[in-house]
Amino acid sequence: MSGKTWKQQLTSTVASAVLAAGLAGAAVQAQSDTGASADVIVVTAQRREQSILDVSASVSALGAAELEERGVERLDDIASVFPNVYINTGNGLRSTIITVRGISSNPNNPGVEQSVGVFVDGVYQARPTTINTNLYDLDRVEMIRGPQGALYGKNTIAGALNMITQGPGEEPGFEAVVSAGNYSALSLYAAGDVIFSPDARARVSVSSQTRSGYTDNIFTGTELDDQDEIGGRLTFVADPTDTLQLTFRADMASNDTNGGSSEILANGALAGTPLADADPEDRRVAQDFGSEQTRDVWGVSLQADRDFAAGVLTSLTAFRTFEWYNSNDNDFSILNQLRSGISEDHEQFSQEIRFTSDTGGVFDYIVGGFFSHETFETISNAVIGPDLGIYPTEISSDIFGDLETTSYAVFGQGTYHFSDAFSVTGALRYSEDEKEVTHSQIGDPFQLLAPTQAERSFSRSDAEVTPSVTVNWEPNATWLVYASYSRGYKSGGYNVFSITPTDNAEYDPEFVNSYEAGVKTTLAGGAVYLAGSVFWLDYSDLQVNQLINIGGIPTFTTSNAATAEASGIELEGLWQVNDALSFSGSYSFLDASFEDFTNATSAGADYSGNDLPQAPDHTLSLSGDFATPVADGMEFVAHADLSYRSSLFFGPENNPDYSQDDVTLINARAGFTFQDDRWSVMLWGRNIGDETYAVSRSAGVIIPGQQIQSLGAPQTWGVELRGRF
Repeated sequence: MSGKTWKQQLTSTVASAVLAAGLAGAAVQAQSDTGASADVIVVTAQRREQSILDVSASVSALGAAELEERGVERLDDIASVFPNVYINTGNGLRSTIITVRGISSNPNNPGVEQSVGVFVDGVYQARPTTINTNLYDLDRVEMIRGPQGALYGKNTIAGALNMITQGPGEEPGFEAVVSAGNYSALSLYAAGDVIFSPDARARVSVSSQTRSGYTDNIFTGTELDDQDEIGGRLTFVADPTDTLQLTFRADMASNDTNGGSSEILANGALAGTPLADADPEDRRVAQDFGSEQTRDVWGVSLQADRDFAAGVLTSLTAFRTFEWYNSNDNDFSILNQLRSGISEDHEQFSQEIRFTSDTGGVFDYIVGGFFSHETFETISNAVIGPDLGIYPTEISSDIFGDLETTSYAVFGQGTYHFSDAFSVTGALRYSEDEKEVTHSQIGDPFQLLAPTQAERSFSRSDAEVTPSVTVNWEPNATWLVYASYSRGYKSGGYNVFSITPTDNAEYDPEFVNSYEAGVKTTLAGGAVYLAGSVFWLDYSDLQVNQLINIGGIPTFTTSNAATAEASGIELEGLWQVNDALSFSGSYSFLDASFEDFTNATSAGADYSGNDLPQAPDHTLSLSGDFATPVADGMEFVAHADLSYRSSLFFGPENNPDYSQDDVTLINARAGFTFQDDRWSVMLWGRNIGDETYAVSRSAGVIIPGQQIQSLGAPQTWGVELRGRF
């Protein structure tokens, strides 16, 4: 985008935002005497409880009530809720990509770290394999945009996603939900609070989601992209003394499904033959090998909070593990040419200790330390079938990669209040990441390298300091204006599946300098909440996937081959019109591109100036909620939301064949509640317009000229029954 276009866009959008704010304020001034007030949520985005109005950063949040109103069950359901955030779960449990302000990373490579850190109850989720699970019994979801290296560290160069689960209540209670829909969908959820004594209480929740597949494999008769997951969670809270609270958490999830499979967008060499796929959008494929995926996840954590006169000392100890297996057809036809799969076995131990001071004085602060240790065993399997014409029988190959990662960090953040209105916040984190990989290979189907690569080990370490500084101005209790600078860092590593006898497939860290300014306010006696920000990000040594020649063989690898810039604006608002009606929405504009990306392929392609992948220029989210009594003890409630994103490219080459035009999705829920919301029955629908759109498009890997795509979820609908006791 040219400088002139950017200035025009910025001027136009800011002017529109100012006008909208003025109109909103005027429109609701007449409503303010009704006492209606926007529900400004309390978040822990800066490691302490704060009203979102007081957080001098770009943070969005969905509370438990809004998650219920939207019928959120999976990450897909909040894919486009937050400005400049695009969550693409693809067509498999392992392939989740979270893009924030244009930056994301490849989840399929076990050696590449995430760009967006995902935390559940404060515990870092080290691999994207575990992210796309059932979402249930959540207190809130927080999305913090921009690098969070100072307080969060651990590969949060683009942002951090916090998911906070429900804790036990002060009184016994039970809740159950049954939801049934098309595609034989059945979701079951139950949660209960148990009070053992005034100082000990627990919450237990369980969830089950099943659904038939969106895609039919007409050759094998199986359904692909189905769903079958069970999960459970236990939270136990004890207060041994007036100054000590212990919180124990345990969770598990298990999946056994057929993953989604790609449709044929262009048949390439198979065009005009009986093997051609005539319709790339009919959700029917013909493949000789089904897509399989299994996943088992569990974890435990213990959080101890000790109150002192000056603040709270927190210790968070966690252990997590998962096992994964999948196998896919890679020629996407009934020919037995190529299939591949990945097995993973991961264990993670982490320990964080931090002291959070009380607020209200001249200076408040957070200081702490972090340690984590991960072991990751992974196997990549490939099988060449006889239909490729190389061998008369199947020939297989296995790449073994064992990774061990140890991380240390110390961090601190302090805010000095020069006056009630003016303060400066500074933060600093020192991080060390040590990685060791042990690699070997048995078999080489193409016999282009040695059939067997002997086991060998090598290691690397990174040490970085990531600072941030924020200037805050609060002219009164309803306004916050801030400007910030922060530096982010993502550790280097190894592209495990591209290691050869002569190349360790090693790459260095990537860095970002982030500049942001923002404003937050409430208007009309609290009936309106508005937030806006502008930002500029400067990325160097960007870790990118490339198809380059290694020993004369085209190979996908990861290297620090690019620099990139991203700039844009983000606007959010909430209007509580009255006790019955509310509206919320967000809009974002993004200009994200490679500044320098030469020699991007083995042919020396230059992608400089191209848009970053999966980074739409415009995103828009709107929602409305309405509730009104219709009889004694009975209310009618309705919710509708719309999300829009402009066109995007799926790859850095910006090939129009591998792009998706703008997409608009509409969801809605409506029904009745009874006896002060103790009972409810809802009709729901997602993608009501039955929009057909791609979540990925790329070239095939075996058949010349073949192009493939994966489709997003079709129209779904159903009914939900909920009871609270």
